[in-house]
Amino acid sequence: MAAVPTKPRNRASTIKKASDALALLVEMGFPPNRAEKALAATGEQGVQAAADWILAHVFDPDLDKRTAREYVLYAYPCGGLGNQLEELWAESLAQCGRNGAHKSFPHITLCQFFSCEDGKLPQLMRGLSNVVQAMGEAPEKFALTFYSSGSYIGLFLEDQPATSWVKTMVQNIAAELGKFGMKMEPHKKQLHMTLAYQFHGDQQKTLEALCRKVDPAAPAKWELRLYSRDPRVGTSEVYRVLYNLTPRNDDELELNEDDYMLLPVGDKASAESEGWYIGTSFMTGVTGVFPGNYVEKCAETDCWTQHRTWKLTREEQAAGPEVPPTIGRGGSRYKRVQKKEMDQKTFDSPEGLLSQGEDAHGYAQVQKRKAGQPTKGKVALDMLGPRLVVICRHAERVDITFGHQWLQYSFDKDNSYHRRNLNMPKTVPIRKGGASDFKGDTPITEMGIVQARLTGEAMSEQGIPIHHVFSSPSLRCVQTADAILKGMGDSTIKIKIEHGLFEWLAWCRDGIPKFMTSEELAASGLQVDTTYKTFMHISQMNAKEKAEDYYKRSHKISLHLLAEGKKLGGGNTLFVGHAGTLDASSRQVTGGMPRTGQELTSLVQKVPYCGVATIEEVEDDKKQGTWQLVCPPFPTLTHAPNPRYDWRALRQGM
Repeated sequence: MAAVPTKPRNRASTIKKASDALALLVEMGFPPNRAEKALAATGEQGVQAAADWILAHVFDPDLDKRTAREYVLYAYPCGGLGNQLEELWAESLAQCGRNGAHKSFPHITLCQFFSCEDGKLPQLMRGLSNVVQAMGEAPEKFALTFYSSGSYIGLFLEDQPATSWVKTMVQNIAAELGKFGMKMEPHKKQLHMTLAYQFHGDQQKTLEALCRKVDPAAPAKWELRLYSRDPRVGTSEVYRVLYNLTPRNDDELELNEDDYMLLPVGDKASAESEGWYIGTSFMTGVTGVFPGNYVEKCAETDCWTQHRTWKLTREEQAAGPEVPPTIGRGGSRYKRVQKKEMDQKTFDSPEGLLSQGEDAHGYAQVQKRKAGQPTKGKVALDMLGPRLVVICRHAERVDITFGHQWLQYSFDKDNSYHRRNLNMPKTVPIRKGGASDFKGDTPITEMGIVQARLTGEAMSEQGIPIHHVFSSPSLRCVQTADAILKGMGDSTIKIKIEHGLFEWLAWCRDGIPKFMTSEELAASGLQVDTTYKTFMHISQMNAKEKAEDYYKRSHKISLHLLAEGKKLGGGNTLFVGHAGTLDASSRQVTGGMPRTGQELTSLVQKVPYCGVATIEEVEDDKKQGTWQLVCPPFPTLTHAPNPRYDWRALRQGM
């Protein structure tokens, strides 16, 4: 029987959507050139992300300059080969330090960087899509050969049908883009993947031994990825901000942990005093001085935007599980777009954010409640239809809002708490270890309580009853779950503390926090079930777990909690955890493969406080136990930042 042909994606709707976003931004009052620049910088994520970008860059001196972004095409291996490469990156960095390969991630460069005016981005996307669709599927085998010299180690693509196919595709793309006035130059040298270069000679043997652990014949799903960067990134060294810092002088930059600093190459030492650098904030475009010990060098690609991914080989050609690597961290003030190691098109809902490998316009629709179903209060379980699991990130946390110094700022020498800001908690629980126990186990802010209550109210208004609540042991998660229940007007459901819902342990730089017991949480006034025994205790987890272990752990916990909910009578369940919980607890349950560490790190930066993912059980007797990711049945929560205010500014000029 002939195979059913793949249904072509609706490219016209993608272009129309970008056009609609531009028109809406202009209608909102943004100048067309700023709107086009913002849509390109955010990977055409939508109106909200573009508007946030414009507002963040309002003091950027380059905001109104018509400077074309720089684009590049990479071939990227997912699956077994990709996992081995990610592990190599982590191991080589740990054993030998940073070499030239760490400036990027594993890839095959297909062309030189080329420029595209912001207004021509829709034509660029259309041209690429047309060529990839016309080329069809790539040959099954991409044969790679290991190569090592005194200063370079890599994998080279052998002469084969796959190599000819890739080169033909790139040449066709260059010809197609030339019709729109874009000059793209295909990579002229033999196609290859760099594993290590620019390293000291005495590291050759160690690096070669590490690189030989990579099996060039390992199964892989190859993808074509389009990236772009601000031209300033290409001429700068990139440093990641490690700590928040409030400026004390006009020439100092405000530092935020989710930002990057761009330092012109060769100009790092230029500063007013020793230990201070002059650089440009990636998130705002503003230039100023900042302390050098608040940043660390990182890959330039951390500040790139990934626009689109096209699959070059069939998904079923890659055998075995995708084992994610160890990497990074997350957290963000607004939708971040620079570290996009994921299949990202246009995200209009959390479902689109978490779905990978599907058309951006193919999202499942929210199933409407059945006629006559009440909108508030308790509902009999047999009236609910398919079971729902709502997975929610915790609300705004104190240490991110006020910085890690909030402990010294708010507690005196007697461990007495003093509320220094209206957004700080009115009270905090009493901890056995005193104020130091809040380090790593922070409470939520007063605004966080509002966020969580609004989420609960939205669920109640949409007639979504919750019958079981499981929370990470983190205080911020338990407080969020409690506030959601209060927003729903439900004082009967008790929160079950499940340690297995805690975040990826690789992000616990200072070790695993000291959590409060269920009894202590209940004593502080939270609706906690003191009889529930956690399925997986924190002591059972590996403090050095890799992303693979995190996904396995989350999947195991999800299956257990789903079974636990069914054993207790069925109904809907609420998980309250961390940004990564939305994906880690739902991805494999819904049939997806674990993401790589870089993909997870990129993803969590796009999950806001109280961000929600929803999975629904399939109503089919033949598919019992099957779940699907669906669009959350209530709107997302967005609000503007409110920076710290110093009344002494009014004295200036007096």
